[in-house]
Order: sequence, then C-alpha cells, then structure tokens
Amino acid sequence: MTTALIATSALARSYAMGKTSVAALRGVDLTVQPGEFVALVGPSGSGKSTLLHLIGGLVRPSAGEVWVHGLELGRSSDAELVAYRRDTLGFIFQSFNLLPIKSAWENVAVPLMLAGVPLATRKARALTLLEQLGLAARADHRPAELSGGEQQRVAIARSLANRPRLLLADEPTGNLDSRTGKEIMNLLQRLVRDEGLTMLLVTHDMGVASFADRIVHLRDGMIERIEAVGRDGG
Repeated sequence: MTTALIATSALARSYAMGKTSVAALRGVDLTVQPGEFVALVGPSGSGKSTLLHLIGGLVRPSAGEVWVHGLELGRSSDAELVAYRRDTLGFIFQSFNLLPIKSAWENVAVPLMLAGVPLATRKARALTLLEQLGLAARADHRPAELSGGEQQRVAIARSLANRPRLLLADEPTGNLDSRTGKEIMNLLQRLVRDEGLTMLLVTHDMGVASFADRIVHLRDGMIERIEAVGRDGG
C-alpha cells in the first residue's frame, strides 16, 4: 500500500448489452494523493463517469483493484461499501437532488439524519455549513425558492455534512450559467485547499477542469494523458 488516498491498478469495468460485452474502462492505473483536486475529462463514452462510480463504490470492477483510504472496494461487502460511502465520501451531482418539501438546512442535514445524529446536533451542523457557504439567510427556504447557484451550494453543504475525506463531483456546474459555474468552482477549489479535502471531478468543460491540480484525460476507457495544472484555474 502507498500513502495515496486513491490507488487503482489495472482497473476495468465491462457492461453487458444484450449478448455483447462493452468495455467502459480498460486497465486504468491512477493514484490520487490526500489534498489533491483531480479532474476527469474526455468525450462521451471515455469512461470518466464509470471511473468515478467505481471510486464511489457505486459499481464493482470487472477486473483490477480500486483502493480508497485503505479499503479495496472490489472485495468489500455491501455493508462495508455502505459505511464507506456514508463515512468517507461526499457526492455532488449535476442535478442538485434536493428534497423539494424540505428546507435548505433540512436538506443539508439528510446525511446526518441517516447516520443517526440527534436533531439539535444535525441542525447546528447544517446551519454552520450554510453560513460558511453564504446561505445563512436562506436556511429555511425550500429548493424552489432558491436560484440554481444557491441550490448547488446547498448540495455542496450536504456533501460536507459528514466531514468526508473525499468529494466526488459529477458535472457540478452542468446546470448553471457560466458566471455561477465559476463561482461554484472557486468555492470548491477553496474548500479543497482550506478544509484539506481530496476531490475528484468529472467534467466535459476544460474551463471547469482548469481549477484542478491535475487533469486526467480519458479516451476509449483508458488514460490518454495526465496534465498538471495547479490552482490558478478560472
């Protein structure tokens, strides 16, 4: 084992389409160090979302290994994967996936509720996160009363509720205009730096990818090249 937070070795994933097997990911070797911000880019069908889902423990590999924080996900039990996703990961999606009948703070508190945290504690944590993300005044508003950028900030706050080590983001600016998208990326970049988080982000937008430390270019299920960027994106 290495000190890497994420380490994949000959990682592969195939899907059955009728009688045909389609290789979505083919022999990927990738390491991500703690505190790194890595973007996965590539055309549709390149394998970037499949790689994110494998690292998120949402699907299992067809071959190879994927280690995250000392856990080999392919050999882990379903219960271990549930605990891994609950305790280690924060997910951010293109569609904000907020509960429409819940207020902003209640949406942020959902992971804490699932973890059995008492109401007063989870509300205090949710309100603190919303304040940090500039939404203290919107804590009691429902998603329909928030702008797209505000909804994504609520979703980001929710992803941080359980103090994850790793954030996984799938096209987090896909439903936002360019100005709001840049604000969200500045926020995510700051969170990685200030909170010591590690982040893996899937995007088709090279402007979004430029906020990362490294850009991993995928094509046909394989890593084509890895580009060092630094933290001066945008």
